[in-house]
Amino acid sequence: MRYIIHGDDIVSSRNYLNSLKKQYQDVLSLEGPKITPTEFLNVAANQLLFPKKTIVVVENYTGPEKIFDMDTSLDTAFWWPKALQKIPSADKVLQFKSQSAFGIFKYTDSVGLKQTKESLTLLNRLLEERVPAEKIIAMLTRQIRMIGQVLDGGEEKASSSEFIRKKLDQQAKNWDIRKIQESLMVVFSVDIKIKKGEIKPESALTFLTYRLCK
Repeated sequence: MRYIIHGDDIVSSRNYLNSLKKQYQDVLSLEGPKITPTEFLNVAANQLLFPKKTIVVVENYTGPEKIFDMDTSLDTAFWWPKALQKIPSADKVLQFKSQSAFGIFKYTDSVGLKQTKESLTLLNRLLEERVPAEKIIAMLTRQIRMIGQVLDGGEEKASSSEFIRKKLDQQAKNWDIRKIQESLMVVFSVDIKIKKGEIKPESALTFLTYRLCK
């Protein structure tokens, strides 16, 4: 069985890959940018070395395309953090398209500006479109950290885009380092509670949004 997993929605594709790994007793991870077709075949075609149910995972492969035509005795999965232009043949191809990319950026920008009403309205739209809670939390974490980098004098590290840096500069006026640290702790706490099933994602994200906009 060969899987091709790709797409701009990195959170969802990574979650799928992690779920897939749990279905196997052994997981062999290979570095895509470094692995050669020969090295791949030496592992993936040698079932005698791996008597347990095993899958070979190759992330971000950049080598020759002939690797996809090789016969293997072990199940394999190729994963990329982007959408492929040319999709190799496989038993199962899964593309995770970014959901509401523009909407989620508007939402995180609104939270950065501490616009409570606007942020809650945008959050409701994301929830109606069934954007995963883990993706919303990941993007919130990213936004808060970038604002923190701006406050710490690291604008260039926050983004290479002048347009984004200007937006972050405006948002940073509503924050200080203490607020950044406290907010990241709150986001982490809410994330754990959602994953443990202690609180419904919709309620948790509404609370989180309100809390971050204070």
